[in-house]
Amino acid sequence: MKILVADDHPLFRDALELSIRQAWPDAEIGCIGSLLELPAAAPSVSVQDGGTPAMLFRYDLIVLDWRMPGAEGSNPISVLRQAGVQGPVAVVTGAEDALTALEVLRCGAEAFLPKTTPRRVLAQALRLVAEGGSFVPKCVALDLLHMTDLSLDIDEAEEADGPSLEGEGAPSSPLTDREQQVLSMLATGATNKEIGRHLSLQEVTVKLHTRRILRKLGARNRTDAVRRAQQAGLLSRSLDEAAP
Repeated sequence: MKILVADDHPLFRDALELSIRQAWPDAEIGCIGSLLELPAAAPSVSVQDGGTPAMLFRYDLIVLDWRMPGAEGSNPISVLRQAGVQGPVAVVTGAEDALTALEVLRCGAEAFLPKTTPRRVLAQALRLVAEGGSFVPKCVALDLLHMTDLSLDIDEAEEADGPSLEGEGAPSSPLTDREQQVLSMLATGATNKEIGRHLSLQEVTVKLHTRRILRKLGARNRTDAVRRAQQAGLLSRSLDEAAP
């Protein structure tokens, strides 16, 4: 049994390793704090003459934090695959929202687990993933179903005319960092595809972020959202600061 644990927080990484050793006492466990350490974590990858991996190094389980050093401009799972590392991925992250879960699952993870997951449930979920299954907490799964229903008509909803949901001024609730990034790019006139490419997001995720921005700003459409954001002083960040 070969397991890779990738998390940039030493205390949590050590706790994960301890839990995994309790579940699999004989497992061979590799731990890294950055995806830049992947070559050292996968020494068994053979290389063809042109320098391309000829044999993928396979783990029985990969336990991965989602916001990892070394994944800038991409997502951690893509970085793993490009390094020749294969195996089922369970993402254990500090994020608990359905948008992050959607991004994680669309990028190929078998499980989405918030770091608040009880240790006993975490161990059972990791074992399920190692045995070929998948896992998402019930509350997140329900949110994902609701988001899927919204995405069916979200393009029309973004541009629908109608009364504003809120008055002029500050949003009804603070924008998240990711929403601020999307908003900054909306102000440049970027399309969903362009925003997704720049922020390494799926296009449907961009649409959902945009929908939430419209709701928080009480805007009818993107143009109205940008206008309201300017009035509220929310576009003071430069595009460079909005980069992932």
